[in-house]
Amino acid sequence: MEQQKLFYNICNDLWAFAKTLDKNRQEMTDEDWTAALGLMEKTAEKYKSLGDREYDLAYSSMMNIMDYIEKT
Repeated sequence: MEQQKLFYNICNDLWAFAKTLDKNRQEMTDEDWTAALGLMEKTAEKYKSLGDREYDLAYSSMMNIMDYIEKT
């Protein structure tokens, strides 16, 4: 996949992922975290078929969002 298209697709998937995390850490329930982790795994698997680097990029981007929420 060309780099520009890869980045575009990851950004779209990050937007969809971020919409599941529309609460701050204190408002997140166990169900919210479970749903977010499930979507994160499902999304990351899509990129695994493209290669390890693409998977790592998508997964680490979503993990950074999760880390940000946990720290705020």
